[in-house]
Amino acid sequence: MRFSLKQQQVFGVTVMVALIVSALSLLHLVNTAGVLLAESRDRFELFGSAVYSQTAAAIATPETAYQDVRTSRFVQSALESALYSQDTLDASIVDPAGIVVASSDPAQIGRAVARRPQLNDLMAMSGLARLRAIYAANNNIEWTQPMALGDRPFGEIRIGLTTALVQRDLNESLRPSALAASIALLIAVVTSLLLAQLVLRPMHIIRSSLSRLGRGDLGATLDLRDDDEFRELGDVFDQVSAQLRAASPAGLTRAQLAELSRRIAMVGRLTAGVAHEMKNPLNAMTIHLELLKQKLAQGKPASMHADVIEQEIRRLDERIQGFLRFVRPDEVKFGAVALAPLLGSVLDAVQLEAQRANVSIARHCGDGALLVEGDAAQLRDVFLNLAQNAIQAMPKGGRLTVSCAALPDRRVRVRVEDTGVGIAPENLTRIFELYYTTKERGTGVGLSMVYRTVQIHNGEIDVESTVGVGTTFIVVLPAVRQEVSSEQ
Repeated sequence: MRFSLKQQQVFGVTVMVALIVSALSLLHLVNTAGVLLAESRDRFELFGSAVYSQTAAAIATPETAYQDVRTSRFVQSALESALYSQDTLDASIVDPAGIVVASSDPAQIGRAVARRPQLNDLMAMSGLARLRAIYAANNNIEWTQPMALGDRPFGEIRIGLTTALVQRDLNESLRPSALAASIALLIAVVTSLLLAQLVLRPMHIIRSSLSRLGRGDLGATLDLRDDDEFRELGDVFDQVSAQLRAASPAGLTRAQLAELSRRIAMVGRLTAGVAHEMKNPLNAMTIHLELLKQKLAQGKPASMHADVIEQEIRRLDERIQGFLRFVRPDEVKFGAVALAPLLGSVLDAVQLEAQRANVSIARHCGDGALLVEGDAAQLRDVFLNLAQNAIQAMPKGGRLTVSCAALPDRRVRVRVEDTGVGIAPENLTRIFELYYTTKERGTGVGLSMVYRTVQIHNGEIDVESTVGVGTTFIVVLPAVRQEVSSEQ
């Protein structure tokens, strides 16, 4: 089952908000558990000091120490005072052999008792491990304090603690978090639906109109007159559609119609990824908007989330402006362009960058008779982009080779080869898509602009690559007609 763009956005935002709320709830549980355990430890330390003081006062002589402690009613009262807390199980004094000398439960006196898991060990655990230990079934722990009589160990004070009440307090603290999570998810779904409807509408219209045009519906129009950002794009689309209708199938051969359909389909694929690219800043804006609301409700500083929202809005605007620059056709001034000096100027421009990257340059395009029909400035941008990409693909150095040759069908071929890292096979079919990039800091616009410029010049571009060996871009452009007529 394939989800629509709107469904994907709503699902993605909802999942991310759910994950964030879950993470915050877990962090809240960890912090609350630490606070509750710390309170128990502080309380037991106070009890331990009282028991220690009463024990020292009860001992008359070292020889009768254990008997004095066992019969002291003050020691017994101090031990029983620990039971006033609901989570306390028992309080005892045991000798070094583990035999109970005095206890809040007199039936335990004289019995050997085993050590239980220690409260201090539990507090030293990581957050998740501590939660697992607290929620373990029948997990009773204890706090201990060593006692000494002079230089000789006398025993230790042990106060038992049940984690059942800690679990109860943690569960109660989750209720507000669950309510906040439900509200956050509801707001996330509603907000993502509204944003998807508002922002993705032009993308849906563009894709729909391009699909109709690609299927041969020359009456397709781009209904974006009410959108200032896309109004010019709608006008350009309608002009192209009108020109195609004027040409009509009667004036075009089957091969020309097939080529036209192929080019339109490729443009459709290039723009198909725009809607996906728009979703990323929208998702970030939605998440930080919810976090901003929570911070404001709690009275906490929220400037960080406001800054993120501002950055994502600026990023979204840049994406839209970049898309408009891509689809808005530049004024092309066609003329005869000599390839040799044009490619020479490109390689001169990247010479310093190549030296820094330890890349050597091989030039095999010295034929001054190779002339192509095109716009010199736009074609220079094409080959400059390819040369820079080639150098960047060789981080450990290598060789950049640029060559050109005439083809028999009044065309000229230019090859830009590198010995770099290569392109994975699964990426080869997508490298010309708008906003698609495999670079860590790439924009995904460069090769798309290259493809568009080559198409405007009625040329072709192809790529061959092997991972670990290198990549070759092949650009084929039409030669000037004057060159052909002079040969005839």
